[in-house]
Amino acid sequence: MFCKINGVKIPLVSTGTSPFIGAGQFGYRGRKWRERFLNNPEEMLKILNASYEAGARGIEAVPVGKIMDAAKIMLETHSDYVLTASTAPGRHRNSITELVDCGAKLIFLHGMISDNKTNRMEKLLELISSRGVIPGIATHEPIPTINFCIEKSLNVKAFLIPFNAKGRFMGNQKELENLVDSTKEYNFIGMKTLAAGSLKPEIAYSYIGKHNICSVTIGMVEKNEAEVSTKIALKALNKIKK
Repeated sequence: MFCKINGVKIPLVSTGTSPFIGAGQFGYRGRKWRERFLNNPEEMLKILNASYEAGARGIEAVPVGKIMDAAKIMLETHSDYVLTASTAPGRHRNSITELVDCGAKLIFLHGMISDNKTNRMEKLLELISSRGVIPGIATHEPIPTINFCIEKSLNVKAFLIPFNAKGRFMGNQKELENLVDSTKEYNFIGMKTLAAGSLKPEIAYSYIGKHNICSVTIGMVEKNEAEVSTKIALKALNKIKK
């Protein structure tokens, strides 16, 4: 149920928190989900526990609302649970401190800073690394941002990228596939793998299984959905490991 990044166990499947935040890609549904989840740890825990029972051993969190409250409960009650996370827009340095204190194993710089490709990225990545945590980049513009990090030799060990069979949010799908599959010195974690709910899990994770994606984060809002999607994704990712 785990892969290894820099010698650290990272879940093959983590529960994503984009629906809890009500991210823009979900349209009107996102507003409803934000109201339901963002400040209600009990509702989040229903999904997190269902995902855990199906094999998801972690959460990919953003420290906003009450998400970290739910994450801390899972960490306290499940000894093999792993926190990976992205910094919160507008407070990246404070986010890093909060996430380190919570025991995060991998911290991604949020796409709102990484996609700007400024000198600040390097300083924040070094701050993450100096705290003994794996430094990563989350990106909504994967091709230019990945290439920038490689060209600048930034201290990045993992990229959190949109990756799905429909090519939604990926930019040039074929170009990104080729970049990911040919870049073996970095680890790639897939997000938006269900293309904002427009893909069936069987199709979504059959596609993931054909590419150099070591793990995925899946945003889910119903217990049954969490169970089904997690099991299908784990099956596909375990085939990659073999």
